[in-house]
Amino acid sequence: MAVDTSSQMETDDEIIHAQVGKNASRTNGDVEMHISEEEQARQAIDNLKGEDLSERVAAANRLDGIAKTLGEQRTREELLPFLTEGVDDEDDVLSAVASSLGKLVPYVGGPSHIHTLLVPLEILLSVEETTVRENAQKSAETISQALPEDDYHSKYASMITRLANKEWFTARISACVLIAASFKKITNAEQEQQANHFAQLCRDDVPMVRRAAAQNLGNVVLSIVETKGVLCVGPGGMLTTAFIPLYEELASNEQPDSVRLHTTENCIAFGKGMALLQQNKSADGLSIEAANVLVKRIVPLIVATIEDRSWRVRWTAASKFAQVIEAFKDLEGTYSMDTLVPAYEKLLQDPEAEVKTAATLNLAAVAKCKCKHIPLLAKQLGQEFFNDQMIKLCVGWLGDNISTIRKSAAENLKELTNIFGAEWAIEYLIPSLGDIKRHQSYLRRLTAVQAFVAMSTVMDPDLSRTEILPIVLLMATDNVANVRFNVAKGLQTMAPICGQATTDTQIRPILAMLVDDPDRDVRFFASKTIEYLDSE
Repeated sequence: MAVDTSSQMETDDEIIHAQVGKNASRTNGDVEMHISEEEQARQAIDNLKGEDLSERVAAANRLDGIAKTLGEQRTREELLPFLTEGVDDEDDVLSAVASSLGKLVPYVGGPSHIHTLLVPLEILLSVEETTVRENAQKSAETISQALPEDDYHSKYASMITRLANKEWFTARISACVLIAASFKKITNAEQEQQANHFAQLCRDDVPMVRRAAAQNLGNVVLSIVETKGVLCVGPGGMLTTAFIPLYEELASNEQPDSVRLHTTENCIAFGKGMALLQQNKSADGLSIEAANVLVKRIVPLIVATIEDRSWRVRWTAASKFAQVIEAFKDLEGTYSMDTLVPAYEKLLQDPEAEVKTAATLNLAAVAKCKCKHIPLLAKQLGQEFFNDQMIKLCVGWLGDNISTIRKSAAENLKELTNIFGAEWAIEYLIPSLGDIKRHQSYLRRLTAVQAFVAMSTVMDPDLSRTEILPIVLLMATDNVANVRFNVAKGLQTMAPICGQATTDTQIRPILAMLVDDPDRDVRFFASKTIEYLDSE
């Protein structure tokens, strides 16, 4: 960027003198302050043309100050051409220029002239250095948002098309990013055109371009869903005809690892998109069924990553599997969860330590996303693994801040007791639950009561009477009323299991105590349970 611009730009002294002349009517203090600001700008201009790299970088970071000093017309006619001609400068300078271009929007002369920033921007979007392109992409987003609608379509969208078709692959990498970011704002005809360009980029000969396309495929998919709604699915929909095939191609084993790494993230985007479609009020039975058909093409691709030959691809699946579950958990039908949850077992038992660690660390989040599937996961993992990895986790959810998770956690313990047997529950679950009765959080104590009662319904009556009932009766003296009235409610369930003799000798005396409790709700539920027992 250290080029001779003496024939192009006026001397900096002329700039300063002209500006000072305009402000001659100001007070001395105002003029001195103004001169100081313009002295700094003049120094920045000199530095921008200088030989010292660090000074050029510093000046490039102050382009907005330079533009403010030059004025709108000179910024357009002199500064921007100067920046355009200087694209052979060091990467550090170009990176700073790329970041600063977005800050020049207020200094080029209003909306009708903002498009002039696209000339140097397009060149910077094509350079080899990644950080320069990334900064230029951020500035492109800022500039595009300020463009008038006509210029957006005629100039900005056209720039993206040129980038997508340039011979140098780095320009095509930038096109992948800009197509994804601009899709919602362009017309239907432009969307069709950019979708075709994006398809070309997904099939580009250069792996780095395909990687960039894979990185941005999910964003394009969500934009299609949001702009086209239910029209994007079905036999002629854009997702069905173009983007599902692209996803399948980018996830295939023929792709390099760097491309397949993004299969999981794209699966998440597709899942979110399908969920949005099913939640759409205009969605009919046909469009919902079409979305379900697409899901059955998408889910196997994420399952395939679990067996991918690259441990990095498997690690990505393990570390993001909770997001996958979250994206698909609310879809109609059970296909997604019935397929995804069992597949997770393979990640938990992966031969690579990094993958197994990521899967184990992510297990809580996976289970929490769809807590009701813990029993299914337990069946897949087996008792030994579950004992080592999951018991503390499941018991810990009894104290979660979200009530639905606490409720699911209690139900899970019942199902686990049913799966692994009462003896297993006595050895592994009840000791942990017994510790909870002294926990400082009343929510944990309250949910523990509910868990004990639920577990008693799937245990042998003798074990329920000897192992669970004594703990529940002890919690009738808890200092929090919510815990006590849950004991009163729970005893209505446990009494028939424990038998008449135990009801008369152990349960009724506790209920008689709770009927006289200071708390109104405790008295109410104790009375209801007594009424129930009397009616039996």
